Amino acid sequence: MRSQNKSHSATYWKNAIGVSTFQRDARTLATTFRLLFNLFGTEADGDSTWLWAWANEQSNIPDSLLQACSQMKTLGERTGVPELRERSCSQEDADGHMIALIASGLNPDCCYYRGRYEGGALFFLVCDAPNVVTRHVAPERAITVLTEVISQFDIDHCQMAKSFLQTQGFDLTDGPSTVVAKRDDDSIEIRFDSQDRIGKIEGSVAAAKPKRGWEFWKKA
Repeated sequence: MRSQNKSHSATYWKNAIGVSTFQRDARTLATTFRLLFNLFGTEADGDSTWLWAWANEQSNIPDSLLQACSQMKTLGERTGVPELRERSCSQEDADGHMIALIASGLNPDCCYYRGRYEGGALFFLVCDAPNVVTRHVAPERAITVLTEVISQFDIDHCQMAKSFLQTQGFDLTDGPSTVVAKRDDDSIEIRFDSQDRIGKIEGSVAAAKPKRGWEFWKKA
């Protein structure tokens, strides 16, 4: 695929199978992944809008690549959420990350990826990623993800933290205004304020872990 303009990308599709290639290390050219994907839509930097892939008529995208966004459109029509059922919206109302988080939550075995191009970004769902991509993140990375999410999204801190840590293989223990997450010999303790917002995160790592490869976001 290739971008044709600087807003919502116009793309030529050679066949009905969406395949994207990821390179783990650009310096060594090591570990290249070819993954099947399904499209959500695009963000345009110029006017800060989101456009659903099913509405991007100039790209002539095959129906086989629109299953994920069609699922979201059906959800929007059933629930009355305009950002999910209308062809486009302002990123102030719903941006690509917010939409992709909902979609990956509806497809718990999948993850999503944001691919930059000049003038915007393309979001797509990946459901056949190998274990090296979807394996549990290191505790240090888990803490980083938690802090990044609450700084970027208006979200229920407590529910998000619990859901994310459970998907990463942690066992949770609830306490008064705290959650303690343990996985093997590693642990993360989260303290919440009176409004259930994250106030402090502490981690304890048993031993140094080997450097991780690509880590895709899964549902939180």
